[in-house]
Amino acid sequence: MTFANGHSDAIRGLFPRPAFPPDTEASERKVYGAIGPALPEGWSAWHSLKIRTKPGQFAEGDFVVADPLRGILVLEVKGGRICKENGIWLQNGQPMKSSPLDQVHRFVKILLGKFEERNIVPPLIGVAVAFPDTEFEIPPTQGDLEGLVLGARELPYMEEALPRLFERALPKNIRRSPSPGWDGFLHSLWCESWPATMSLSCVVKDREAKRIRLDGEQFEALESILENDLVLVRGGAGTGKTLIARELARREAGAGRRVLVLTFTEALGLELARHVDGSGIVVSPIGRFALERLKNNGFVEPERYEPAFWDGVTRMAAGSSPIWEGCGFDTVIVDEGQDFGENEWEIVARCSGRGEGQRVWIFADEAQAFWEDRKWPAEIEKKALKYNLKRPYRCPPGIQALAEAYAAGGWEGGNDALEAVAREIADGTIKIIISGDTEAEAHGAVGREIRAVKKEGFLESDMAVVSLRGMMYPTNIMHSGTLGRCELAQATDLDHRDRIICDTFLRYKGLERPIVIIGDVLTETSRYSVRMNIAVSRAFGALRIIVPKRELERDPILNRVAAMTLGER
Repeated sequence: MTFANGHSDAIRGLFPRPAFPPDTEASERKVYGAIGPALPEGWSAWHSLKIRTKPGQFAEGDFVVADPLRGILVLEVKGGRICKENGIWLQNGQPMKSSPLDQVHRFVKILLGKFEERNIVPPLIGVAVAFPDTEFEIPPTQGDLEGLVLGARELPYMEEALPRLFERALPKNIRRSPSPGWDGFLHSLWCESWPATMSLSCVVKDREAKRIRLDGEQFEALESILENDLVLVRGGAGTGKTLIARELARREAGAGRRVLVLTFTEALGLELARHVDGSGIVVSPIGRFALERLKNNGFVEPERYEPAFWDGVTRMAAGSSPIWEGCGFDTVIVDEGQDFGENEWEIVARCSGRGEGQRVWIFADEAQAFWEDRKWPAEIEKKALKYNLKRPYRCPPGIQALAEAYAAGGWEGGNDALEAVAREIADGTIKIIISGDTEAEAHGAVGREIRAVKKEGFLESDMAVVSLRGMMYPTNIMHSGTLGRCELAQATDLDHRDRIICDTFLRYKGLERPIVIIGDVLTETSRYSVRMNIAVSRAFGALRIIVPKRELERDPILNRVAAMTLGER
């Protein structure tokens, strides 16, 4: 069936279907569930339509709704309790960074630019906002929001509310004849329609969309944890530890509890904070948290990256009782617990108090423990409820098998593991690129591979280059300004998340990207297998390892994989 403007029956309805994409916020799930059955015949809607301009600008429309006969409605979703006091918009009591429609107006501007790039005349575009967690009788009267807000009470009646909202949002007294197939162009931007032979980038995006956010095992873990005050959750890379920790934090905050989430690495702390922004949850790397407490009590030593500086900070903070006065949290959640040492655990104890009703929940992966002498306190080992997460979710089977081989020190998975790796070598998911032995040759090979994967359809924001060297190593690849003619950013640089991230295995721990390129491979470094396990498991779509020939010969696991590439089994 084809509609008047060439709109195909194949692209009507709500996308993705039938399931939510990973990491969907609870507020957006509510809107998704309301829009699906309410779409009029012939309409389309896309959740999380992300677009990028040539200079690297990035924007996302929470929901983009298309009526093929009239135009487009872009719907911004703001979760939590929304209100406006003294001219300031608040989300769960916290000031919002901008008014509700600012982000959606930016998205529309970039979307119009994409239409212009393709010489496609767009239809009329309107904007609106949904507050799915906020109930109100009288909608906001602010000029740019008047008549353009959906609240929680309207979601059950979306079949009536959506067409009315669409009509109010479209510009009035403007006539435009859009190009045929404009809605098909929207669908292609969402990256659902692919040619019969899909590029690797589309295969990876398809895998990402099919990853289950929380399955039965993870829900069981959630419920078990919620019933206990002291819990130790163990799980290998990709088993959903951080995802569960984040969901627990949200639930605890929603119940009115004061929640602190502590990580070991700075980048993971920043990423978690971004995901729970506006919820009232405090998220921080533990070293940074300790430093702020010290600064508030007169500490003036300039901040340095050196490990000795941060070791001194946590040691000083752990031993100073006065700086922790008034720092009591109802729930303390520790991610990366395997990397916490004696001083870090003392800080956790000071923040929680471990009084009646106070909770400490710890998530750890001992296979990724970089410091062998760091252990959680004996009291935790003795008294905590233990829960093991067994099923990995993040990586394709072959990448997961390779990560587990490094964790185990060999191919304990046997033929099944080798077969999984072989399949992903065959389809291009895993590639071993042998470089020359000098650092310049190896770094040059990384740059060439970046250009190669861009030709396969990957964006710069899809890529991470992970170095197996420490940050203080002067010729670490992360100190390069550019690679493959692309500007780089460190994992802690949230303002340039659209760039290729280039950082160390430790600083990138807990994070992920569709394609990871591993560089600076040196088998003689300390804890080499742990470094490789961490780096390999960061890739949830595709993996590239750039290895000098002499290092390949010293690594029996990688040597076996390289032999598969050459057709030897």
